[in-house]
Amino acid sequence: MRYYFFELLACPECKSPDLLLYELKVEESKANVDPERVRCKEWCSYLRKPAGEVPLETCKKCVNLEVVDGIIICKNCGRWYPIIDGIPRMINDKYRKYHEDKQFLSKYKDKIPVEIRKLMKIPEIK
Repeated sequence: MRYYFFELLACPECKSPDLLLYELKVEESKANVDPERVRCKEWCSYLRKPAGEVPLETCKKCVNLEVVDGIIICKNCGRWYPIIDGIPRMINDKYRKYHEDKQFLSKYKDKIPVEIRKLMKIPEIK
């Protein structure tokens, strides 16, 4: 997932756009995009500051970074969604693949800080 996509997301359960991104694995890979066209409008997830404070030079670097593995946490409802192989797995609770969640958590259990784990609420299986 590219950083500039992050501000387009919202929680599929509560619909809140107030999300937190925690990167576990980031790789550089050349993107054939114009940084001015995909520049963040309100919030820069790469630097975690208002987009208006970010120089275009930073955007030129950012467009070539991909979050390969990470966690998206909804600040409103506490649900968390893994980013696996660059794809955010943001789906409603009834469609979640809990075995995937377990595998992801066991792979990164030692790399997820306590303060991030405290924010994560695993949805109940229905």
